[in-house]
Amino acid sequence: MLAISGDSPPCHAAFATARNLPFPLLSDLHRVAIRAYGVLDEDRNVAYRSTFVVDREGVLRWGQAGDRQMVRDGREILRVLDLIETLRRPTSA
Repeated sequence: MLAISGDSPPCHAAFATARNLPFPLLSDLHRVAIRAYGVLDEDRNVAYRSTFVVDREGVLRWGQAGDRQMVRDGREILRVLDLIETLRRPTSA
């Protein structure tokens, strides 16, 4: 798991330290990934609050995006991750 935002590396370091995050925070100062995923609010030059699940093969499996006030549901993200993991397991004959 990793996170991407338009914030600077020093901002990410402070955020990760304050919250003891166990995953990397990537800085997208030039908005390359943010644009590629179609979640850049051009007028404000900020990303919409977004979550994407990309599998190990690099396939986008699920995503959601909304305005900055949108509340994301962590349970739904965990459900999607569990489903992807279940689908990856070999079935017994």
